[in-house]
Formats: sequence, structure tokens, C-alpha cells
Amino acid sequence: MDLTGIGSIADLAKTIVEKILPPKLTGAEQAELQLKLQDLLESRERTVIDFQKAVIVAEMQQADNYTKRARPTMVYAGLVFIFMVHVAFPILSFISSQTLPALKLPEEFWWAWTGVCGIWVIGRSAEKRGVDGKLVEMITGKRGA
Repeated sequence: MDLTGIGSIADLAKTIVEKILPPKLTGAEQAELQLKLQDLLESRERTVIDFQKAVIVAEMQQADNYTKRARPTMVYAGLVFIFMVHVAFPILSFISSQTLPALKLPEEFWWAWTGVCGIWVIGRSAEKRGVDGKLVEMITGKRGA
């Protein structure tokens, strides 16, 4: 299991070198190009991650408290949507004896909602156990004392 993502970057670089570059390159030339491409891809990944971190830090440092409560709001709003689609509308359909249009929450909703919920729950659990640190502060939106 590649937890760092470096293996997947190396595999991508190797695939690109093998599929796109001319086959008359020697093995050494292919290896050199693969390493250069791998460095470029790793640099891109670091840039994306650094940018994401900067955005989260900026959100946590601003004075607008709602931004810090956005995660709980998304959790509760998601629960409302799930309740409406999977509980309220089916009950209304049963009571009214009418068939309502089939409703389904999109796959993107489930990915976003479970990601936000998972990170928020882990952060809140760590916070309740007394774990301090920048990561817990970024997740929960609270600043250290």
C-alpha cells in the first residue's frame, strides 16, 4: 500500500515515458526522462498540497466565525438532505398513496459529505481527548488558549 503517493507518481511517470516517447530511446534515456517527469509530478503534488494547506490556514485565521462553523453546518445539512430523501419523502408517498418521483442524492454529495464528516469527527474526537495541535485546530476551527 502506497500511503505517500510517490509510488503512484512513479508509475504514472513510467507509463507516460513508455507510451508517449519514441521506442528508439535507450533504457538509460528512458530512466532519465522518467526521473525528470517524476520530479515534475511530485513538485506539482507538493504545490497543490501547499496551496490547500494555505487555504485552510487562511480560513481559520479570519475573523468570520461562520467559516469555522461551516463543517458542522455541512454535517447537519447533509443529515437533513438524507432524512428528506430517505425518510420524509417515502413516508409522504406512503401516506398520500401517490408515487413521488424517484429521488437520489448524487454520488458527489456522498463523497463530499462523508469526507467532511469523517475529518470533522476525527478532529472533534481528538479535541475531546485533549489532543492539542495545529491540525486539530484547523479541523475544529478553534484556536489554542
